Amino acid sequence: MVVLVIMGVMATGITIGLDSLRGRDAEQALKRLRLVLEASADRAVVRGRPIAIEFLPDGYRFSALDADDNWRPLIDPPVFTERTLPGGLGWSGLRLEGQTEAAAPRLQFGSQAPEYELRVATPGGEARLTGKANGEVILDLPGRQRS
Repeated sequence: MVVLVIMGVMATGITIGLDSLRGRDAEQALKRLRLVLEASADRAVVRGRPIAIEFLPDGYRFSALDADDNWRPLIDPPVFTERTLPGGLGWSGLRLEGQTEAAAPRLQFGSQAPEYELRVATPGGEARLTGKANGEVILDLPGRQRS
């Protein structure tokens, strides 16, 4: 009996530990996305060529407009490679300034960063990434202060 109780307590501790790790993974993924969105705005301005982020069902990827006006996936630098969202995260919506909600979200950066709000469903609620015209992205996590 004592052994079973000890095993039950250990299993509960492991489950709680894994849940907290998942929450940290989700938060880290959102912070990383914020930084990459800011870098995308900067890169588009510096290169003088548009960059777009495409929101996939389970992640996102970046594409750049080449000299022939074709969208090509970005793979260099590695920060722009295709990413999969951690479990528990999903896209809730994208709203561009002056437009209604986008059905098939794609966010494009050009000579000036767009103003937008990207909503992401998390296990703790909805997170928001708000892009400003200066390229800054503000991350609002559920139950936390802005970062």
